[in-house]
Amino acid sequence: MDLKLQSKFSIDSVNQAQFIDSRRRRYILLFVSYITSAVMYIYAFKNLGAVDPILPMVLFITATAFLLNITYFHYNNNLNLACNIEAILVAAFVLGLVFIGGFNNTALYWVFPFPAILFGLLGVRNALISNVLLTSALAIILFVPDLALAHYKNAEQSRFITSLLIVILACWINEYFREQSHQAMELLQHNKEQQANTDPLTGLANRRFIDANLMQSFNLQPDVFFPLAVIACDIDSFKQLNDKFGHQAGDEVLKVIANIFRAHLRQQDIACRTGGEEFLLLLPKTSKIDAFKVAEKIRQQLSQQKLLSTDKAYTVTASFGVAESQQLAQLPTAIKLADQQLYQSKRNGRNQIN
Repeated sequence: MDLKLQSKFSIDSVNQAQFIDSRRRRYILLFVSYITSAVMYIYAFKNLGAVDPILPMVLFITATAFLLNITYFHYNNNLNLACNIEAILVAAFVLGLVFIGGFNNTALYWVFPFPAILFGLLGVRNALISNVLLTSALAIILFVPDLALAHYKNAEQSRFITSLLIVILACWINEYFREQSHQAMELLQHNKEQQANTDPLTGLANRRFIDANLMQSFNLQPDVFFPLAVIACDIDSFKQLNDKFGHQAGDEVLKVIANIFRAHLRQQDIACRTGGEEFLLLLPKTSKIDAFKVAEKIRQQLSQQKLLSTDKAYTVTASFGVAESQQLAQLPTAIKLADQQLYQSKRNGRNQIN
């Protein structure tokens, strides 16, 4: 397939994958913001009468910060910023909770869900770095004497850190191979799309590409494509060429003609093989006059170049029809008109443009 078509499918695949991943991260963000903050408020209210007011204060502040962050996210819709802020709030809450000990020194039990949350918010690489840094900070709080307000047993501290590292490793393995699996599926889907939309002989787009993909792009971004010139092209006397030299020679000619199209078309132009020896060239932001010039360059190149390796004296020519479409609604009519002009060129003696 042409580089421009490969680029289009790559962009489509990336956009689809990014959309799915963004939706997953958004749901995790919503869960942490609403569900986790609700749980924090409940425990904050339950501990309002406690002797030590630090725990309910930490819970109230963190829950409120979660809600403020999600509110700001709904306002600006910046998912990356919201997830990064949420991750910072999660890390700060974990460190603060372990520092004060939580209710009856049960803070360590509440830490284990948060490594998975960080992986969901930040992605594999950033979450792994964040979790390692968070675990290191927790180890400092736990093992530096008299640093934390809470007091944990030595055996409890070491087993907690070990268990936390195992949880982080398990989360990393899960996220890493989930990501690898998605990439493999995206590549497989990308290859299937390429095969379905590409003519295997010439590497040009096929008719399905026009109907299934290109029309959608035209509809979504008409200003990028219109006015659009249409060039219909048909190789002259192709049946006689096949009858005289064989289908292998005909295939050789088709490949060379496809390369001539690539040489004379811009990156944004699209060449499609719509039939045996029939082609359709779509030139975005191009007038009919300019399309005539492009068609003439291709016609001259065809008539001057010796396309058959077995018979250098044999000349291959083509006939062309040109039309212009100002908007998407006119495109079917323009394609039909280009075909009519092409057959007029045939009737007028071939190897010409109308």
